[in-house]
Amino acid sequence: MAMEPGWYPDPFSSGGYVRWWDGERWGASTSVGTTAPSAGPPGAPVALPPPPPMPPPPGFPGLASAGSAYVAAADPLAAAVPLSPWISRAAARLIDSFIEGLIALPFVLWLVWPSVQRFIDSVPTDGSQPSQAAMTALQVDLLGVSTSITVISVVVSALYQLPQNKAWGRTLGKRALGIRIRPVAADVPLGWGQVVARWGVFEACSLVLGGLPLLLDCLWPLWDRPWQQALHDKAARTIVIRVR
Repeated sequence: MAMEPGWYPDPFSSGGYVRWWDGERWGASTSVGTTAPSAGPPGAPVALPPPPPMPPPPGFPGLASAGSAYVAAADPLAAAVPLSPWISRAAARLIDSFIEGLIALPFVLWLVWPSVQRFIDSVPTDGSQPSQAAMTALQVDLLGVSTSITVISVVVSALYQLPQNKAWGRTLGKRALGIRIRPVAADVPLGWGQVVARWGVFEACSLVLGGLPLLLDCLWPLWDRPWQQALHDKAARTIVIRVR
């Protein structure tokens, strides 16, 4: 016998929740039953008295009200959003890193060239190996400019990524791979706070403990569910979606 539309005990969870049945399929919304179930014909599903349906909050069609809290039907909601594959995100990041490296290269060369020139001048003209003192001096010189190189890299990254992500939600790398950043809540332009938070967490991960947190950050979408977010996405409450 076909089930009539109505609220029924949720077959996917426990704890007193009910889920809407539209006559053909279970809905994404759940609520909390407040009274005892009424008796029905033998073999028929037992329905709780239906609470009034509550509209989902803006941008979250898979959420329903449960008292003062929202209960997320995570899988149906995420399934409706075209999330970017991890490989597309990784390829876009490699493209952006290459572009940022090209932009920073002239400034880095300008910083390291005096040290390299001093080393070249110290190389014996008879073709013998440079002295240990010359090698040590080169290492000390390069170590001395390493902080400046890091500052240049961070500044270039900010100037490259922040304006693009604020204006279009994607950099050249993401544009090439057909993906875009958007807030989790709704498909609207990113705010400056989200753009800066997302970029800042990524850069901080790359600078701490030799970049090991960056590896964890980049791999996090592989097991994160349902939104496949990296750690910098979680900080900014963003996701990456396919646009083509």
